[in-house]
Amino acid sequence: MMEKSWQLLGIEETTDKDVIRQAYRAKLPVYHPETDPDGFKALREAYEYAMHYADFPESTIDISLSELQPEENTSSELSEQELQANEICQNYQALLDDPERRYNINQWHQFVASFYDYPMEVIDIAKWQLLEISYNASYLSLTCAKVLADSLRWRQQLTTQSPDKVEQYDNFLNQVNNGDYFDYALLPTINKTIQNVTLDYFDFARWIFWERPPEVGEMNYYLSQDTVVYLPDDKQLMLQFAKWFCFALTPNQAILDYALSRLNQTDLEENLIIEWKYIVANQYSLLNDKDNSLKYWLEIYNSGHYQEKSVSWLIHWCAINAKNYLPLLIFALNQSHCLAIDIAEDPLYTVPRLSPTTISLLIKLKKEDFSTEIAEFITWALMENWDYRQILSSILNDDGSNRLARLYRHAIMLRHGNEILLQEILDEQSEDAFEQFILQNLQRQAKQNLIWLSELKPVKEFKEWLFDNNETVPIPEKFNPQSQNNQLIVVRLLLDRFDYLPYTAKLRLYNNFNYSHMEMNDWSVFFTIKEFCDFPMPPNASIRANNKNAYWQWYRYCILVIALANEPVETIKYLQKEHNIFYIPDDSPIFSIVQTIKNNHCQDITQLYNAIESNNKLINCILINYPESIESVIDKPNNFDFADITQKIEQLWQPKLANSNPIYLMLLNQILLSKYEQKPKLHEAQQKIAGNSQELNKIAKILEKEWRFPLTFDKEKYQYTEQVEIIKNFAERLSRYYGLCNEEELQTLIEFKDDADNDLILRLCCALLLKQNTQNQEKINSLAIAKNSPWQFWRVNGRTDIKGFLLQISFSLISWIIIELFGLEKMLDTITFSIISYDTTAFSIIFYIIIINAFFAVKRRFNDIYRGQPYFAILFIIFLPIFLIPCWFSSFEKINRNGPPIERKKPVS
Repeated sequence: MMEKSWQLLGIEETTDKDVIRQAYRAKLPVYHPETDPDGFKALREAYEYAMHYADFPESTIDISLSELQPEENTSSELSEQELQANEICQNYQALLDDPERRYNINQWHQFVASFYDYPMEVIDIAKWQLLEISYNASYLSLTCAKVLADSLRWRQQLTTQSPDKVEQYDNFLNQVNNGDYFDYALLPTINKTIQNVTLDYFDFARWIFWERPPEVGEMNYYLSQDTVVYLPDDKQLMLQFAKWFCFALTPNQAILDYALSRLNQTDLEENLIIEWKYIVANQYSLLNDKDNSLKYWLEIYNSGHYQEKSVSWLIHWCAINAKNYLPLLIFALNQSHCLAIDIAEDPLYTVPRLSPTTISLLIKLKKEDFSTEIAEFITWALMENWDYRQILSSILNDDGSNRLARLYRHAIMLRHGNEILLQEILDEQSEDAFEQFILQNLQRQAKQNLIWLSELKPVKEFKEWLFDNNETVPIPEKFNPQSQNNQLIVVRLLLDRFDYLPYTAKLRLYNNFNYSHMEMNDWSVFFTIKEFCDFPMPPNASIRANNKNAYWQWYRYCILVIALANEPVETIKYLQKEHNIFYIPDDSPIFSIVQTIKNNHCQDITQLYNAIESNNKLINCILINYPESIESVIDKPNNFDFADITQKIEQLWQPKLANSNPIYLMLLNQILLSKYEQKPKLHEAQQKIAGNSQELNKIAKILEKEWRFPLTFDKEKYQYTEQVEIIKNFAERLSRYYGLCNEEELQTLIEFKDDADNDLILRLCCALLLKQNTQNQEKINSLAIAKNSPWQFWRVNGRTDIKGFLLQISFSLISWIIIELFGLEKMLDTITFSIISYDTTAFSIIFYIIIINAFFAVKRRFNDIYRGQPYFAILFIIFLPIFLIPCWFSSFEKINRNGPPIERKKPVS
């Protein structure tokens, strides 16, 4: 029997029950109980023999299966009571062996009722034998055994048994109390073997489910095997059975069909509906039915159950079937656990924000797998301050025709949208189930933001101040940017939502906040206050009612203006696309630049720049951020050197400067090429501008040699204004390394260069002069020049301020008055005669000293106001006799070639 059993199972002799079970499961399809009942019976006997061998390997010998049954006690010496007890045990064994009665609880009640036919002494003998049989019985129904256990009171009398068996019996009775995990009475009653096979199948599956680690995959392997078992019509068992398939990730159409049939029942309880929907969703997923699986997973998530599993599956499904929706889905599923505004002590706790789970999911996304706009959305979502500049292209791309772009717009508007745009999220609907699911979650967050915007006390108080018609109302201290409190952070988040603001509100923001606090409104405020432009009024409620896209188009136009100023190159690339819908009024300040961009299809940004006409302040402001533009040099001249500018003029800006005023270009060249070694290049450049014009050649020659324009030339023709003369004079002075401008002159240059109404070349000249002044100042600052003091009368190359000048002049006069008052002339004459052999009076010596001292004082005073002006020495000689004129000149408050200005201690306040 032993060798035949192992051969039938197809394995080597072993005591590993798992190996035996797996071998048995593998052989079952070969010996089908209906087509090969004898083979099936032999396989079953081999299995039972192998299992018995696994329990008792040393005592099991090569005997037949029937010989394994307990021997009957044939002793004739048994008492009558013992014989009756054996009769009860035989009847019990017959019950356990009878497939029709073994799981019929009524038969067990009848068996218990038969105890009344026996004396109590017999029952006392039989009860513990029945317990031992029950303990050792295979395929025992615990529910039925509980009838016997309660009747014989095994639990209550267990302590009367031998101590070595109390613990094992106690564990067994605990199992009996728990009952069967399904109704064994639903098993077929025609064949004991079929009952045993079915129980083995489910028992082993339960053991794998509870005892084996899931990562090993044993459950999937077990359930995936072809086998024939009877499935009892037990709803709880079938629910558990179906869950095993979901747990093992094993697809099974029969399980799906059964789950769908259960869902079609009208009397199903709510909790069971959820369970069966979960199974249906899993099986549809495992069977790769993406549409039906999505439908049921969405229903499960919305039910509030299995949400963690639902989220995990939805993200996985989206990554495979709708990848472009994935960042949007993660953002929509965000659960912002902000406190209610009526209980939060700190207003910052009421602000909706991304949860750590959402952030971690977004971080795992690879931006290179997505389009530029979606990658920018991911970057924006992960930024702490949610910089709107990251998603400008996403906003511009959404003309309302693309459903996906519209959904991304709604996600962005949770952070940057005002009440109207948040309400548009709430009003949105989609016929697509997945998009509607995303919308529902965005709407949930939109409600949070609307409550925050409309009911939070600091927000309402700030709005009252911002929109107050009284311009003199000061900003509340708690909103002062210097306060740096959480209420100010809430205000900044409010101002990060673009909205139309009246002029008084913009003026308040301009006077009280810097751009980092205004975020999306900073350009709008800047444009309005600087009179570059003002955004149009948004469409009113009646217009929005007739055109649901009207407000978004207004918002998008405003963003276009901001984007052109903030990221001109990227925005221009977008506008050059064939399909983009923008309504731009004819009177819009960006109308001309947009028309130029759309009509000029050159891909080279330099060529496009040369084609753009800077005909208003807004376009000038836009071109400041345009790379390699003249406006960018004018805005920040210290970022460039003169060689760069010269190269750009020659290589990049020639088309833009070709028709410019020639004397302005000459002045520009004069500034750029003023060094001695650059004379040949300067001459060549000026001749190129003058061409064949005699008049221009004459102007170029004089300007090149003498830093002036001819006294007689048509100033009106060449628009030679007083401002041009001033710029030329500044240029001549700054061409010397010690030439400098004072603060008033520098401010004149700054104002001229920043005024977009002025000529572009002259503005560039002013910017370069400002840079030249900075360079000259740095050179002079690097020189080792001694400090100046008012008492240094002898330093003809020193400096003195007005007080020092008056002190030096007064010193000579006071000395003369003292000599006259005290009659010291004779004494001085005597001293002078003894020292000097020739006839020299003290009066003449003192007079010369006074004159020299006065000369030194004037010279030091002139040194103090000297800024490198040409012909300054001539002016000094002219004004020398008039001592008091220098008193009215203001000092140059920086280091010049004569050293630093006089330092005087400020009075203590």
